[in-house]
Amino acid sequence: MNYIGELIHEERHRRRWSFGDLARACGAVTPKQTSRVSQRLVLFEREGVRDQNLLQLIITALDLDLAVVVELLHRQRVEELEEWNRWADESVEIELHMRPFAGVWIKLQLPVDIAHDELRVIDYAKQMTAQRDEVRVVVALDRRRSLTIARGEVVATMEAKPNVSLKPYVVIGGRRVVFEASRSDE
Repeated sequence: MNYIGELIHEERHRRRWSFGDLARACGAVTPKQTSRVSQRLVLFEREGVRDQNLLQLIITALDLDLAVVVELLHRQRVEELEEWNRWADESVEIELHMRPFAGVWIKLQLPVDIAHDELRVIDYAKQMTAQRDEVRVVVALDRRRSLTIARGEVVATMEAKPNVSLKPYVVIGGRRVVFEASRSDE
């Protein structure tokens, strides 16, 4: 639930302000600035707080009660954390991601006979990296835990946090990309 977005929407409509009016009240001067700030305000109302500086300007422009804003932000964070925990607790398959050389991560299919056994998957990953200095493997055990394995040893363990993925990726053109390898029986 986007409580802050709803509060801003209601107050903006009560005043009969457009997004442009609110953008100007937040300090936009030129048409280009007004357009950019208006776009950010649309996202703010629809998706929630993205920019603390903009929130401060909005609070001032709409003369919002700071105590109400703080309470709504707290309520929203609590609900988002509860939702994230429900998602993180869902059962998922173990995943294996390999970095054969710097800058490239590939998601590999696990052998069917070990795919649901954490210890066997970890041993499999250790064997993949033994005697191979360049190769790194990340085993995503579930949505909360992952291991990084190099030179046949676990070199790092990661615990997930809300909105931070444990799966490795490469950024290409500003987008996160994971390559997936699969076998074809044809």
